[in-house]
Amino acid sequence: MIKCTVMRNGSSRYVFARSRLSVPNSAVSRAVNRSCAAFGIGTRTVRQARYSTASAAADLIGSRYLTLNNSVQDRSYVRQPLAYTLLDMAGLPHSRCNFARVFVNGKLIGEGVNGVSGPGVYVNAEPIMKRYIERNFNGNTRGNLYELESGDDIVKDRLRFIATESLSKFEDQADLKFAIDHIAGHGLVGAAQVIDLDQFIKLYAMEFYLKHWDGYTGNTNNTYLYNDVDAVKAPGLGNVKFKLIPWGVDQTLKPKRSFRIRDEGLIAKLVRNDPARRAQLINQIRVYREVVFGREVQEATLTPMIDKMETLLVGLGVPDAGAQIATVRRQLRLAESAGYLCGGLPTTGAVHILDGETDECLHASNTEMLPEGTTRPLNFEVYHRPLPENEDKADLWFVNDLGSGKSITSQAYSRVLHASDTLVSGQGHKLLYTGPPNNNDHAEEFSIVGVDSDEFNFSGYFKLTSSRTRLSPTYGSDTTPAGRPRVHQDSDGSKLYFY
Repeated sequence: MIKCTVMRNGSSRYVFARSRLSVPNSAVSRAVNRSCAAFGIGTRTVRQARYSTASAAADLIGSRYLTLNNSVQDRSYVRQPLAYTLLDMAGLPHSRCNFARVFVNGKLIGEGVNGVSGPGVYVNAEPIMKRYIERNFNGNTRGNLYELESGDDIVKDRLRFIATESLSKFEDQADLKFAIDHIAGHGLVGAAQVIDLDQFIKLYAMEFYLKHWDGYTGNTNNTYLYNDVDAVKAPGLGNVKFKLIPWGVDQTLKPKRSFRIRDEGLIAKLVRNDPARRAQLINQIRVYREVVFGREVQEATLTPMIDKMETLLVGLGVPDAGAQIATVRRQLRLAESAGYLCGGLPTTGAVHILDGETDECLHASNTEMLPEGTTRPLNFEVYHRPLPENEDKADLWFVNDLGSGKSITSQAYSRVLHASDTLVSGQGHKLLYTGPPNNNDHAEEFSIVGVDSDEFNFSGYFKLTSSRTRLSPTYGSDTTPAGRPRVHQDSDGSKLYFY
């Protein structure tokens, strides 16, 4: 049993003190969003509820505080624990995060309240307090901590709005004032002296991948600044080194958002506008594409984690959990594709080429020859099929430079994708097939162009277009002689992505 009470303190924030709350051992750790009616105190909507726990519970869970989020902005419930795991994998500050099932006097909180999607189920995220700082900053709790909310930034006219957190060694903001003035006077060079820019660029790359539009780079929001030094009363260059802490990640990986290198924050703008630092950012995006969002990492680490969360949430009765989580799974796959389109197309490893509507993969046949019945076939059909659970090299492709475009080569058979200008299906569509390298008339050259994309903005999708026919691969309904759905050529073409 944990005792706590919801109280309004007259400001935009809520303070939680004593009342009765029962939290089973199964989970706890994050932010809440729901109406106070769920707590029996009116109808004002709240996003986060923070509870101070008794010492025995603190010993059990390693923190005196719980921050519960009713996930009103994330019906999948998995975006926060997933995002914090990804930030951890990226070597960045992150909250420990799981789920809590909350009872008050034996009744699930939120039960019977309109709009509550998962009665009693909350995402429990570790708040950014002393234990968090100690864990994420090598035990250093002697710095100063500040919170940036919407519109705040490291600029003079926002200084009076920036909250100094209670664990700070000093409350006069002297180090923050020094940093603001130094950046204002020296630009990017000054920023590099008072902010850990290498750490910031890692955060910048992760906000790109997470589609974290409501973070520092997109909205100067949901961010903390920690001066990771032993703070002093009169700081100078040797006493100021701020690091940014991401928070409020419940709206990440949303389908209607793009993967964008945003520059709303001053430090993001300075980095993006500087060629050398921008190159460092793009390189960091490449690194995370492999070590955080790569297909092998997703399948070995992230997919099992999401499977486990889905099983738990379905068991707890969260409505439509499977479908909601499926959306997040696709966004993760798209993240890798966006990383390729932003940081450079795959040059060594093989990738799946998936249909943006069905998630089916391009498959190289080794049994259906063209023309049909050839005694010693050289050319074979390509078709699309559901991505199998076990990896098949016939579904994987190498992308290499060829002429003014790219060649697409089967990993399984080393045959090259070829756009025919003469062979057509029974429905009149020009065919694609694989065969030995033969780029006559540019038949094996393809352009890869992002859909709804520009220099800093990526959907993760692309169109593949033949340099020979000016037509694009389409995951259609024409069938091979064996009845499999062909990938043929068409003027519109399918919207595709790498995985």
